[in-house]
Amino acid sequence: MAQIEASMLGDMSPEEFLSDYWQKKPLLIRGGFAGDPALITPEELAGYSLDDDIESRLIQNNESPHDSKHQRWQLSHGPLQENAFEDLGESNWTLLVQSLDYFHPPLQELTKACNFLPRWRLDDIMVSFATENGGVGPHLDKYDVFLVQGEGQRRWRVGYQGQKVSTINPHPQIAQVEPFEATMDVIVNPGDVLYIPPATPHWGISVGNSITYSIGFRAPSIGSILDAVLNSASLEFDSLWHDESKLKKYHAFGALHSELPEWSQQELEKLLNKRELLIAAGKTVTELKYPEMLETVDLPKSQELSEIALTEGIAINPLARIAYFEHEQALLTFINGIYFQFPKGLEKAIQKLNQAHHLTKHDLEELPRLPLGEFLTHGIALGALTLPEA
Repeated sequence: MAQIEASMLGDMSPEEFLSDYWQKKPLLIRGGFAGDPALITPEELAGYSLDDDIESRLIQNNESPHDSKHQRWQLSHGPLQENAFEDLGESNWTLLVQSLDYFHPPLQELTKACNFLPRWRLDDIMVSFATENGGVGPHLDKYDVFLVQGEGQRRWRVGYQGQKVSTINPHPQIAQVEPFEATMDVIVNPGDVLYIPPATPHWGISVGNSITYSIGFRAPSIGSILDAVLNSASLEFDSLWHDESKLKKYHAFGALHSELPEWSQQELEKLLNKRELLIAAGKTVTELKYPEMLETVDLPKSQELSEIALTEGIAINPLARIAYFEHEQALLTFINGIYFQFPKGLEKAIQKLNQAHHLTKHDLEELPRLPLGEFLTHGIALGALTLPEA
């Protein structure tokens, strides 16, 4: 199996990428990885599509591969049957399997090459195997994505962010856009990387058989943060409106009191202080899609392991999400969607875990012992931290 050693950005600096391209315009990085990142075989991918717990899709398109308006599209959702691939032929179909970094550890190597971006922004890795002329048609995504070419080649046509395109549905469950004027028309080879910002039309067609790794990056919605606030056990939403001397006779005929919205806003502002919003946001962005895939440990055992970690070092699970806010004199810390408060001083530990993916014995010796022990214990208990492999 190939080892990925190159950066996702090739020779480009993170500063240049973030200032000139991130969420602004597409970018092709030739040879972003040295050689072919052969992290999964087509046979392994097909095997995952049979699993009840893994999201997968089989998409077939017929007739003209270069004109989505005149194609016939078929879609089958997983889990697929073992004989699903027998009569497909050698062209015009694509198998897509979602969130495979949770289930196929070699794919987690791809996430390590993305450490120039916040770890909590990473959503998941989707893998697609396509035969000659296979693809999902021209479409838009709401999120950032890096398309890393594995085996084979694909032709990508890419527009620009905010380009006006018409939405179509050639199948009730397939969202596409009309063919668009491309500003980039390229054939990518193994190891090439194509970055696509949100709301940028793109269209990939396989040249022969090929595998592409799609590394998607999520962004929190205000709705998800408000949901976290409303589910907070520390807040009480039982404040009641008092009429006092506000009521007039005409209110009995159905007119609502004009001060009701203002009262609602004032009460919400009392509840939604900055600290509560920070906690809600931190929980939201560090939640895992499949938390059950991390091996948790009971607290007594994790306390024992944290003592061992002080002498052997500690590593972050590639699936884990650890982030923090500095607020007043505290470090509001979030591990896989769970909130903890620590005193300041652990920032460097979290920063290095997110960047270098481990802390050595020497690193740990330089940190304050009291909060460090608690941090290690909770991190190990949640499966976010693990002892380094022998």
